[in-house]
Amino acid sequence: MTESFAVTAPQSALLQRLTATLAAAYTRSEVLSAALLPTAALLGAGAGAVLLLDPAGDRLQVRAAVGDGLLTCWSGEQPQPGTPTGDALAGRQALFFESPGEFSAAYPPAGSWDDLPAAATALVPLLLGRRALGVLALEFRTDHLFDLAERHFLTTLAAHTALALDRADLFGRLQQSEALYRRLVAISPVAMAVGSIDGQLSQVNDAWLRLTGQTRAAFEAGEVNWQALTPAEYNGTEAQAFKQACVEGSAVSYHKELLNVQGERIPVEATLAPFDERQVMGYALDLRPFRLQEQALRSERARLEQLVAERTAALQTFVTFTENASQSRNVEELGRLVLDTLQAVMPEATALVYEQEDQTWQPRAWTSNIAPELLAALQRGFRLNTPTSEQVLRTRQPLFVDHWTGEGEEVPYSGGDRAAAIWPVTQDREVPALLSVGLQTAAQWTEAQKSIIRALGRSFSLLYDRISSARQVQAERDEAERRTLALRAFAVMSRDLAGETNRYALVRRAQEIMLSLLTPGYALYWEAGEDRWHLKSQVGDIGDPALQEFVDTYGLPLDAPALQSTWQTGVPNYQDNYAQGADTPAEMIRHVQAATAFQVRMHGQPVGMLAIGLFDQRTWTPMDRAVLETAIYSLGLVLERAQSIEALSRSNAELQNSNAELEAFAYSASHDLRTPVRHVKGFTEMALKALARQQDDKVAQHLGIVSGAADRMTAMIDAMLVLSRAGRAELQLRPVRLGALVEQAQQDVLMEFPAQRVEWQIDPLPTVQADAATLQQVLTNLLSNAVKFAVVGRPLRVHVWAEERPQEWAIFVQDTGAGFDPHYADKLFGAFQRLHTQQQFAGTGVGLATVRRIVLRHGGQVWASGEVDRGATFGFSLPR
Repeated sequence: MTESFAVTAPQSALLQRLTATLAAAYTRSEVLSAALLPTAALLGAGAGAVLLLDPAGDRLQVRAAVGDGLLTCWSGEQPQPGTPTGDALAGRQALFFESPGEFSAAYPPAGSWDDLPAAATALVPLLLGRRALGVLALEFRTDHLFDLAERHFLTTLAAHTALALDRADLFGRLQQSEALYRRLVAISPVAMAVGSIDGQLSQVNDAWLRLTGQTRAAFEAGEVNWQALTPAEYNGTEAQAFKQACVEGSAVSYHKELLNVQGERIPVEATLAPFDERQVMGYALDLRPFRLQEQALRSERARLEQLVAERTAALQTFVTFTENASQSRNVEELGRLVLDTLQAVMPEATALVYEQEDQTWQPRAWTSNIAPELLAALQRGFRLNTPTSEQVLRTRQPLFVDHWTGEGEEVPYSGGDRAAAIWPVTQDREVPALLSVGLQTAAQWTEAQKSIIRALGRSFSLLYDRISSARQVQAERDEAERRTLALRAFAVMSRDLAGETNRYALVRRAQEIMLSLLTPGYALYWEAGEDRWHLKSQVGDIGDPALQEFVDTYGLPLDAPALQSTWQTGVPNYQDNYAQGADTPAEMIRHVQAATAFQVRMHGQPVGMLAIGLFDQRTWTPMDRAVLETAIYSLGLVLERAQSIEALSRSNAELQNSNAELEAFAYSASHDLRTPVRHVKGFTEMALKALARQQDDKVAQHLGIVSGAADRMTAMIDAMLVLSRAGRAELQLRPVRLGALVEQAQQDVLMEFPAQRVEWQIDPLPTVQADAATLQQVLTNLLSNAVKFAVVGRPLRVHVWAEERPQEWAIFVQDTGAGFDPHYADKLFGAFQRLHTQQQFAGTGVGLATVRRIVLRHGGQVWASGEVDRGATFGFSLPR
């Protein structure tokens, strides 16, 4: 997810204006009008409404609406589960339907929304703590994409609107309180008296007597005069009121004081109304209770005004938090902002933000009032499976704990808080972070405090998700950059190692590059032998000495699961969780968590397996697979080029050898072939002369010599043809078992020399990459030579073995025959070069030249060592 949760500039400006407007709204209608109309206009909604629950909470009623009435279907709806409004309120989550298809898929047509004409719909719950107030509904005439910014804007607006409605209710209750007090004043019993201007009273009620402390007997005895009960400073006011009531006939109210029998001044509100021509009716309302009530009212008003101011400040604080948090770039910065906001509205709270790291909770930000010893303990991290943490991880729901003791939490100094709250941040059913809040001054959470934590927790979760997504995107970009650099490294390797033909040097460099893309681990390159995989190249410590000794000594069986399937199918084997113990003893491999294996190919044919083991858990991503498989493909190209360079080098060497053999052929044609030709010519002439003299026995003798010379010349020509074909035949390289070729060569030699007894010693021989047909010629020639040069009367022993070298196999054939003079060893492999006479050992002198040509074409070398009459050893090498 790459989108930001930051609101757009118009949305931010509207949110600020709405905050100011909502802060100035004192009635529900003002709040609803301020929230609905600008929002619908900004988002382009065709219709909008605020639906509030009736007092019983049974039905939704439209309290404010804009547009052409598309939303009438929601009015009067019972918000039950299974209905859109019911699900929005019960789930405490906004519902967004971007098309009619989405709405009908979630709520098949039925009931009140059967013919809903809207194309897109938004239902955002209005929540105040745990209490649901209603729903903000918007409908659009066309399909509408609710991006993350709009969803965040509407959710924030709903929270602001709920707070403003709550504040409007507070003002309503304030006004009701004032009206109630006034009604109480109006209907409460009042003192009433009828009298004249001279102070004489004709009537009084019990309330008046109680007010003044007089008795009914004193009144009836004429001992009570109202003027005597009035302090002198009120005489002028009272005379004016009498005059206005009597003369003008209007009721007059004024404040004065009355003296009771104890001489105590009692504040009253006096009202004079005409009674008859001389008298007025006076009402005296004891103001003492009212003044107490007014004082209480003023205190309550001050308290409510303070509460409204606090709520308004909290609302503004949340707006500021939303605007600033959208610019946060990391979890620490976001956590600091969340905690600053929390302390601004809840100064008494302590709080921390945690993230999961290495199976522990690690604090990322904390309030300044955390005790130093607690902070030091928490910074060491604590396990995920403490009781409270385990509950939050299991339920993924916020947790409020009253009367917190910290018992069983296994966190040092956790008993300092008396109430605790934890808000989990949920991503893909996982909880990567927590907001933890504590109270040290109270043991119970109030609903207002819970509402604040929920509001902050929701905003923190959304913004954490944005930062996590941005962090993931950046990590992917960094990963892609590293992989691009790695692929460039392959290009550089291809350039810098342009002349390198050693397969294992190139493989090793590829292993180094591939490991640089991954977490710590190792890379192994294997090639198949007759019965097992042999380790040819390793980069990185394998992580266990016993495991290293095992693979060095025994390799892996050919059916090892980690390699077999990929070798057979060519499909890479990615293991997010490595199957420990499947290929090697389990106790040696427990440190390996993830693995993969690739088939290395050249010219479409598999030549080996490259396996990678990682010590950390890893889920192989599509990017991992694409880059690693590209690297393996690049390695194959590099190896093919190296093979081409090597083949070109061999071709050049073969050309040089061919030139040398051509010179040898020219020499042979002028010397070796001339000898039998001279014999044919000379003895033919002698046979003709003997025939002319009728010397039949001489003729037969001479013709026999001619025939022998012709046979020798034919054998030499045939050998030259064999040598020529060995240089032209196309090589079909594939895995070849040397042991099988040696067995065939033994049979060929026994048919050629059936009378020769031979003591054979054939050691275990490897499987090599070679052309089977031409390599058979090599071994047959070498074994044939070993038997042919046997010394009469001496037991003949022939020993065949192989030696493994870093870059090649060396194969040896040793005999106990006639041997040769080592001074002439360099002539052995030349065409028609012989160190023995035809009478000693028959032959054409082309067999070893053929061996040399075939081995050179395979990229190997030939050599020989020996001494006269002490046997000889012939050897050749083949690249691995």
